[in-house]
Amino acid sequence: MKKDWKYYCETTYNALRANVHNWGKPEFARPITRIYYIGVFDCGNPNPSGLISESALQNKENKQKVVLDHCLSPQFIGRMVLDNPDVYLSDFNRFQNVFWYSTRTVVVTQKENEALSELTENDGMFYQVKVPTDLKYNHLDIKLHRRQENRKSWKRKFCDSMDTNIIEVPKELLEYEKKFLVL
Repeated sequence: MKKDWKYYCETTYNALRANVHNWGKPEFARPITRIYYIGVFDCGNPNPSGLISESALQNKENKQKVVLDHCLSPQFIGRMVLDNPDVYLSDFNRFQNVFWYSTRTVVVTQKENEALSELTENDGMFYQVKVPTDLKYNHLDIKLHRRQENRKSWKRKFCDSMDTNIIEVPKELLEYEKKFLVL
């Protein structure tokens, strides 16, 4: 049976609603935000961005390993949802929209993925964002390419270089992360 992200989304929504009363208690911070992360991670890759880094494209050409980076940091979005339960946990359609954005991925190398993960610090309740989400690829000078419409393979001839490394991010996330930003 093929995975359907909507089942993971609804299950995550229900699990967060059942646990929202514990939000704000330090001992529950990590377990509850992990519920969101696991829901996003386990639903597969339903929302690929069509973006690949230059290094990952080279790896593909050389039949070397690449990984998927959730470009919007699902665990942090879980925090945003829980900090705003009246917005996201009272309106399933709104939750579903933010969950869908959370599943968006970019193909990168393992080394790039590790560097991207170092742009945030998270120990449960304490969270720091070192670079705004939309600028993180640019900050690390990760050059991005976009796969052409209707193409399935990651061959250079089917990828166009992008003029920018700045990715599209929902405005509500950029606004929310400002209070965690340390420059």
